[in-house]
Amino acid sequence: MALVTLSLVAGCGSSSGGSASESSPAMRTAPDSARVDLEMPTFSDPTTITNPHFPISELTQVVQVGTEGDVVLRHEITLLPEIKTIEWEGQQIGTVVSQFAAYGDGRVLEVARDFFAQADDGSVWYFGEDVENYVEGVLDNTDGTWLAGKDGPPGMIMPADPLP
Repeated sequence: MALVTLSLVAGCGSSSGGSASESSPAMRTAPDSARVDLEMPTFSDPTTITNPHFPISELTQVVQVGTEGDVVLRHEITLLPEIKTIEWEGQQIGTVVSQFAAYGDGRVLEVARDFFAQADDGSVWYFGEDVENYVEGVLDNTDGTWLAGKDGPPGMIMPADPLP
């Protein structure tokens, strides 16, 4: 797939797959000795995302265009002006909300609201997503929807200091 990313400083004006279940195969991870996501993170100011490798708070919208096979793709990621509070391990954690919209040949394929928070060490965590999948422009299902604390733990999407 070839995608080109265009960053826009416009938009809202604010600073996919199946759902998780017990029948899903376990995801392979690095050995515990090499993992950076095993300690319980603390979230004092989770909606201030300053991690330079995950610049969601610096952009209000990103547009990616390209092709996959003979399908023309367009992805739009927009930072929304809202905070979603998610309960996890007895904590109430505020998350920033971004909207991901995917189009194929001009028709909507997916719209998702994604939830992210930055831990005190600078790592960014993915707390879930509300997904709507479309077929021929009509809502077909919500496969891929999950929420940390309800369907499993959040996942570290970007370490504070990733290794090359």
